Amino acid sequence: MTLYDSWNAILEGNGINQAQSDAFWNEYLSKEKSIYEVILENKTTQISSTVADFSKEHDLEPVLCLGFLDGINTSLETELDLEKLTEESAFEISIDFEKLYFNMHKAKAEWLYTIPAWDDILTKEKQKEIKRAYGDSVTVRIEERIGRNDPCPCGSGKKYKKCCLNK
Repeated sequence: MTLYDSWNAILEGNGINQAQSDAFWNEYLSKEKSIYEVILENKTTQISSTVADFSKEHDLEPVLCLGFLDGINTSLETELDLEKLTEESAFEISIDFEKLYFNMHKAKAEWLYTIPAWDDILTKEKQKEIKRAYGDSVTVRIEERIGRNDPCPCGSGKKYKKCCLNK
């Protein structure tokens, strides 16, 4: 089983009860937050390592390292092919902080997008702009409907009910 398959098995919760799942996620999310705190405090945009070395550096199991990489993958300038990564695999990532901040909102990861180090990376105005862009991306806008007796938008001059409504 590959690291990616193992990570997906964890995501699916195979063979564990709710208490075990809660304990696992509390521990994992705490470690994930500490990794992001280090990245943000050091303003690290480039990381070159192997899965094994990154795991040791951050006190993670290799499968959890893959989980971290899976979480950050959509915030990278070039996404990794996670399915091919093994413990010995080397990787180089380049983090786009604006994408990362947006994706943290998208994931509803308040414990991550409220890390104080963000204030040294993105201005308050930029943070608000990104949050607004996220809000706009999930807001459903209803277009104004055409009434039956309104002029048909096709330009025929007929009422909508006598023209395109019946097509």
